[in-house]
Amino acid sequence: MSLYVDSNIFVFAAADNGVLGERCRGIVELINGQKISCASSFLVLDEVLWVLKRLVGKENAIRITRAMASLPIRWIDVDEQVMIRMMEIYEETGLDPRDSLHVSSMREVGLSVILSEDRDFDGVEGIERMDASACMERYG
Repeated sequence: MSLYVDSNIFVFAAADNGVLGERCRGIVELINGQKISCASSFLVLDEVLWVLKRLVGKENAIRITRAMASLPIRWIDVDEQVMIRMMEIYEETGLDPRDSLHVSSMREVGLSVILSEDRDFDGVEGIERMDASACMERYG
């Protein structure tokens, strides 16, 4: 099974020193070791860089995001079709536009499981959210 990885997994892996950060770093190791198959939108690179810039500084944010971009992840283009579907998802659900774009990206490549700490994805029709703890229990 392939998983869609939300930006918060990478942010916690880079900037959280607690249990959640440890789990998220474990997920990055699983991805890097190709023990789990993952996809993510190019939007995630933007989101991670934006958040990490404030948390760890610009230079570290760039270094971390470049390393992230080199992971064996299927990177999904944000093209016209993804954007049109995003607007439809935004109209139909209570998700914000960015989360709607993630759901649209998932649907673009036929994924139904998102690896995320964001509970906003709970209850979205056709989407199952797996948090870091459940992922590590299952694959770690």
